[in-house]
Amino acid sequence: MAGISEFIDTLVKDGTTFAKDELKALLKEAKDDGRLFIKHMGELTEEFIKLRALNQINNSEFKELMEDVVDLNKMQFQKLSVAAKAIPLHTTH
Repeated sequence: MAGISEFIDTLVKDGTTFAKDELKALLKEAKDDGRLFIKHMGELTEEFIKLRALNQINNSEFKELMEDVVDLNKMQFQKLSVAAKAIPLHTTH
């Protein structure tokens, strides 16, 4: 049984490392993006992570802030979706 326990421990450790590395890369890409909205979302996310790391906010507050980021992204998507529908399509016959 120790074999499965060791495997699970390794899986969790490797998964955590992978998730941390992916989050770092995602934040860097967002902050380096030329589109202002994406750059701003990356900066906000990084700021919220820093606040949590410094214990200036608790897990519940962090979750609420990240849900706000998700909501902002949804609103931006909706805005772009509506704008795309408003653009007339030019067809050639």
